[in-house]
Amino acid sequence: MKSIPWYRVGGAEHYPSYRFRILIALIAAQLIVLYEERHSYVEIFSNPYYYIALVISTVIALSLINIVFYISRLLDRYYPWGRSYRLRMPRQLLAGVFLPLMPAILLALLYFACFDINILKTVYFSRYLQQIILLLALLNAYLFYHWHYLNKRKSTPKASLQFGNSTTVTAVNPIDIACVFIEGKNYFALNYKGERLIWEDTISHSMTYLDHSQFTLVRRSFIVNRNAIAKVKILTPKKTKITLIAPLNLDIEVSQRENVYFKKWFVKKDC
Repeated sequence: MKSIPWYRVGGAEHYPSYRFRILIALIAAQLIVLYEERHSYVEIFSNPYYYIALVISTVIALSLINIVFYISRLLDRYYPWGRSYRLRMPRQLLAGVFLPLMPAILLALLYFACFDINILKTVYFSRYLQQIILLLALLNAYLFYHWHYLNKRKSTPKASLQFGNSTTVTAVNPIDIACVFIEGKNYFALNYKGERLIWEDTISHSMTYLDHSQFTLVRRSFIVNRNAIAKVKILTPKKTKITLIAPLNLDIEVSQRENVYFKKWFVKKDC
């Protein structure tokens, strides 16, 4: 029996560049700084303390944005959008909006301390914090839109047969695919004849259009078709191994992350 190697994480998402983060950090800082101002714009922009506050607020905003991006990447590894909106959405909201609040408060304490101001005597908790929560929620909403937009651009699944150095592109019905996987930085599929195909889509996006009653993840980097499974062997409560039909003859160990869902999926035709 051939055994599937330990593939790297599939379906890595692309996020906006660092320049974009700096831009939205500057915009957010501008909104926060001007939020409670009662002076005219001439007075504000002629005050040197405005620019000091803007620079410090931009650094704080950029720090929070980086935290949200890090959290989103972490969630992409364990709860990718293409896997399940129901699992991802509440975690994205809780982790992406409320986890950054603690560092936000700590950075605000440091900010006000620089000016020898007691944060409790300011309107930070009564006014500013609500604005920060709103901006964090908008950032998380934008990241979802960004993911959705990028994946919509790949609306037509394709595969191609590879013969030596030449590649013939052919449209492939997903039902004819036994499995999809990632190797190195490339995506591949196997049909029921064991022919290796170039799969022109990410793992996470593939799961947004493949029939979930027919296809499922067994690893973050491996999708299997129910019809391609010849045998399922439960090694331990946390370890399951599947064997694919001939001529594929592949043994794949289901990851612990997917193990519980896979067993439920396998015994139930409609998920």
